[in-house]
Amino acid sequence: MLLNFFSKKQRPVKFADKVFSSHAAKEAACIALAKKDLNVIFIAWFPGTAAAFKTLFSNNELNDGRILLVRALHYAKIAHSRPVFLEHFPLAEAEQELVKGWNLEEVDVYSSLNEPILQRFGGEQIKNLLLKLGLKEDEAIEHSMISKALLNAQLQLAKKATFPLPAGSQAEWFEKNIDN
Repeated sequence: MLLNFFSKKQRPVKFADKVFSSHAAKEAACIALAKKDLNVIFIAWFPGTAAAFKTLFSNNELNDGRILLVRALHYAKIAHSRPVFLEHFPLAEAEQELVKGWNLEEVDVYSSLNEPILQRFGGEQIKNLLLKLGLKEDEAIEHSMISKALLNAQLQLAKKATFPLPAGSQAEWFEKNIDN
C-alpha cells in the first residue's frame, strides 16, 4: 500500500483529433501518411472500418497488414510503431483502457465530419461553417477544443449506454446502444 503512495501516477493518454470534412479526405490523408511514414500502423475499433481500409490500402498498393482491429491487438504488435486510430470508439473509457500502459502521451485519431459520432454532435453544421470560412476539402481541423468536445460527447454517450453491445461499425453501435 505504501509503495502505491510513492509510485508515479499514470496520466491518461491524450487523443489528438484530426477531423476532415469528408470521408474521402480522411482516406486520402491516411494513404498519404502510410506512404510517408512506414512506422505508422492504423487501428480500427470496428470490423467494418478495418475491412474498408484494408481494401483501400490494397487498392493503393499499400501493405494492408498495417490496418489492425482493436480486438486482435496487443501492445507487442505496435511496440515499435506509431499508432493512429481510424475512428473514435463512442465511449472514452474503452479508449483509455486500451491505451493504458502503451507509454504514450498522445495518439492521433483521424475522423471525418460525416462519421456517426460527429453527426450526432453537429458535424453537418460544423462542416458548413468551415467550408464558408474557406477550409479546403483535404485540410484537417486540429484543435484541443475539438478533442475536448469529442470527449464530452463520449461522456454523454456513456450515460446512455449502460451495457454496450458489440457492433460491426460505429453506425451499428449507435443503433444497438443508443437508438434502441
